[in-house]
Amino acid sequence: MKKFKEIEYWDLTENPKDDIYKRLIKVLCNNSDKFYFIMRKELKYNQEILAQFEPYTLETYKTKKWAGTETKGPAATVFVMESNEETYKLLVKYANSLYDWVAPKLPEDLTFIKNNFIWFSCTTHEEFAGFSIRSDYYKNLIFGIQGLKLEPLE
Repeated sequence: MKKFKEIEYWDLTENPKDDIYKRLIKVLCNNSDKFYFIMRKELKYNQEILAQFEPYTLETYKTKKWAGTETKGPAATVFVMESNEETYKLLVKYANSLYDWVAPKLPEDLTFIKNNFIWFSCTTHEEFAGFSIRSDYYKNLIFGIQGLKLEPLE
């Protein structure tokens, strides 16, 4: 596996929907140790959906800063989850696109991590998402997702 000297950044130019969304989430879940989403105190979320993620919760904590976001308001709660086949099924059961992950139904800002490196992050309400790639292996993974629209970030 060839490593890059620098990290390459690739932004999504279109909201992945339906089958493209499912393929994206499959690649992310299969190649990440964990992922997280956030919930803001001032927003409401579907508690029945959140309860289904509870068995896979590794940790929760409050912060004002997470991948791609820094808030001046109240701290958000980060829910760190196992990345596995069961959480993949939940991620595609309750959303048909990446930007469906927004209040009031779902938590926000899906972020995927491998070896403590954030390689995919999303700021849902801004409809911004992208990859941080540091090897050919991961670059080949994302370019193997048929229909995913990407552009390099300069």
